[in-house]
Amino acid sequence: MILDGANIKHQTTLANTSTTTAALTVSQLLVFNSVKHARSVESTSVRHSRERETPLPLYLSLKIHAVTRSRGLIDTVFSLGMCVSYDRLLQLTVDIANGVCQRFNMEEVVCPPKLRKGLFTTGAVDNIDHNPSSATAKDSFHGTGISLMQHPSHTNGGLDRGVVVIGQDISSAKSVAPLPSVYTSVPPAAMKTNVFKY
Repeated sequence: MILDGANIKHQTTLANTSTTTAALTVSQLLVFNSVKHARSVESTSVRHSRERETPLPLYLSLKIHAVTRSRGLIDTVFSLGMCVSYDRLLQLTVDIANGVCQRFNMEEVVCPPKLRKGLFTTGAVDNIDHNPSSATAKDSFHGTGISLMQHPSHTNGGLDRGVVVIGQDISSAKSVAPLPSVYTSVPPAAMKTNVFKY
């Protein structure tokens, strides 16, 4: 009604997709910025309740951070009441990373959360060399790239491992938990024979 007016004809017909999206955006921002009690006049900082965090302010902060990495831009949009603060964004990314590490510990394997269970998986490992002829370590880079590929079939699509759940016990953490020791301490391996059997 705010966007289209109080015309009963428009309310009985099917909603327009663009209007529905705009209405959802406005309603999420209203919920995000609403408070139980009026703020004092002296208060210059804006405080938002976590119970009223809607998907839009979280998505906007994550999107801006992914594209620009600009704290100033996030703080500007936050001051307009459209996204969460930069500090809340950092806390959210730490919570997500800790949730992934908890899954690694629970499953006792380190692999991307999007991989599916029960599928044949192959890996490819290669060196990454950027500007190796550079005389300074600042301009050159040497690393390792690892790619994992899964091979679903018509009869076996694999099992979804679900989304990473952010638990209440890790929401107060300010740093990322260390990876499991099985990932950080890789024992050496050697082949005892040079004859391969098929």
